Parts: sequence; structure tokens; C-alpha cells
Amino acid sequence: MINLRYHIVSVVAVFLALGIGLALGSTFVDSILVNELEDQVNEFKLGRDEAIEIADLAVAETEGAREKIEALGVERLREKQLHDLELEDLRRSSTEQVTAIRELSEAQQKTSTLTLNAIETLIPRGRLEGTSWMIVAPTGIDLVTMSEIREILTRSDGEYLGTFWMQPAMNFENPQTLMALADIFGGAFSVSEISDLTISSIASWLTSKGEVGSKDVELVDEVMEKMANQGLVRHDRYLSLMTPDQLSSGDIRVLFINDAAHLAVHQEVLIPLLKEITERGERGIGAVVELASQNSPIGEVVNEIRNESGLAESWSTFDDVGSIEDRLGLLVGLSRLPSVGHYGSLPTADERFPR
Repeated sequence: MINLRYHIVSVVAVFLALGIGLALGSTFVDSILVNELEDQVNEFKLGRDEAIEIADLAVAETEGAREKIEALGVERLREKQLHDLELEDLRRSSTEQVTAIRELSEAQQKTSTLTLNAIETLIPRGRLEGTSWMIVAPTGIDLVTMSEIREILTRSDGEYLGTFWMQPAMNFENPQTLMALADIFGGAFSVSEISDLTISSIASWLTSKGEVGSKDVELVDEVMEKMANQGLVRHDRYLSLMTPDQLSSGDIRVLFINDAAHLAVHQEVLIPLLKEITERGERGIGAVVELASQNSPIGEVVNEIRNESGLAESWSTFDDVGSIEDRLGLLVGLSRLPSVGHYGSLPTADERFPR
């Protein structure tokens, strides 16, 4: 039988073993934990040091980049300033060159103008000597070019008889015009008869200058005066120094001037008038000049003459008189009448200028 002392000793031994085990276990665990914590601390320090090193490197790189950017900015500013200076020098140089070129061009233009004016002044002399000239044109054409043509004629030693203007009322489709013309001719006529009588009267008036005293001429003059009073025509004698009884020659020349803006007058009056004069046997007594029109192509006036053989053989034509050279060419062509030619820039022209 186990006694009490044995039991006490066993119990004490158990508790003693438990205490020793706890002491030993606690010491071992603490050592491992401490080591683990120390390892973690060391890793943290290494990470921190590495992060600090990376941050320092990043700061250094950023500082370097900033310095490079500042350096590039300074360099770019210097280049811009240099570019601005070069650009300013180039602008100044270009301005000086443009000014010099403009001054040279103006000087050359003045010289050319003076030369051409001198030529234009000298060439007309004597070109139309021995002839008498009348211009026929509708009102509303380019008066600047018209006056330049008239200026050449008045300096050509020909006898300039003035300009015969066709007024807007000269329209055979206008009832008031037809009534006025019928009253002038003193009878009841059809439209075609009134047209024929009117064209015949104007043709006679244009080609009978110098035949003073003839009864027929006096009748024609009376008809033309009545037409003028009705506002159908107008004889402008500005710059004309001659009257019919003062003419030294019966060699009459007629210059028809028109543009595409006045085709109605061209068709109704001028073309029939040209045909009437041609049918009377007159050849090479004048010319047809077409002025440029803003809204219409050139050629609608002269091509109708050039495309009809009877008129083309009897009347010279000019489709370009815008420059001094062209107007001098016009004068040369007029001086060669009764030799007929067709001049200008259109394909229907014989040549650019008279030779």
C-alpha cells in the first residue's frame, strides 16, 4: 500500500517538473522572439537606409534636371534674343531692299513714262495730215480711253470734226423714239422704214462733210438737228477746230468706238450704219474700235465685223487700245487707210500691231 509521503513527493515532483519546464520553455521562446524582432529591426533599418539612399539619389537627379532645365532655358533665351536680333536685321535689310527696289521701279517707270509720252507726242505728228476725222460712239463708254484716243487724233495733224454721240433714246424699239422720228421725216412709216431713213440720214451726214451748199446736205443737216433736239444724237465739237465750210479736204474718215456693254446700239444702229456706208461704195474710210468692258469678254463688237466679209474688207478693226503702245498702233493703222487691217490680241486679228 502506497503511503501519503509517496503521494506528496509525487505531487511535488510533478509541480517541480512543470516549473522547470515552464522556465526552460520561457527562456527559449524569448530568445527566438528577440532574435526575430532583431532581424525585423535590421531589415527595417536596411530598407530605411535604402529608401533614404534612393530618395537622396532622386533629389540629386531632380536637382540636376532642374539645373539642366534652367541651363536650357537660359540657352533658349539667349538663342531667342539672338534670333530676334537676326530677324530685326533681316527685316531692316528687307525693308531697305524693298524701298530701294520700289524707288528704282518708280524711277524706271517715270523714265519709261516720260519716254513713252515723248514718243506719243512725237509720233502722231503728220500721221493723219490731209484727212478729216469724226468719232461715232454711244454715250456711257469709257471716257478716259475715249479722251486718250481723241487726244491722239487732235495731235495727228488731221482735221478733227468732233464726236457724234448716240444717246440712249436712239432705240428703234422705243415707241416715243419711233414717234419722234416719224414726225421728223414727216409721214406715217413702218418701223423698218423709220430705221432705214434714220440710218441713211446719219450715213449721209457722216460722209458729206465738205460738200457745203448742196441742197441734199442742207436737208440732212436739218434732219440731224431735229434728231439732236429730240435727244437722240449729239454732236460734240470739243477740241474740234474745223467746221464743214473750213475743211481743206473732203477725205473723210470715221472712227466707230463701242464696247460690249452697248451691244443694243451696236446691233440696231452701228452695224446697219456700217453696212449702209459700205453699200454706197465707201471702202477703207474708217475703223471700228472695241473698248474693254468689265462684265463682258472682249470681241463681241469687232468679231461681228471681222466675220462678215463685206464689212471685214471695208473697215479696219482694233480690239485692244488700253495702253499707249496700243493707241499708237491704232494711229498707225488709221494712217494706213484705205488699206484695211484687223489688229489686236484676239485670234480673229491679223496681227498684234500694224507694221
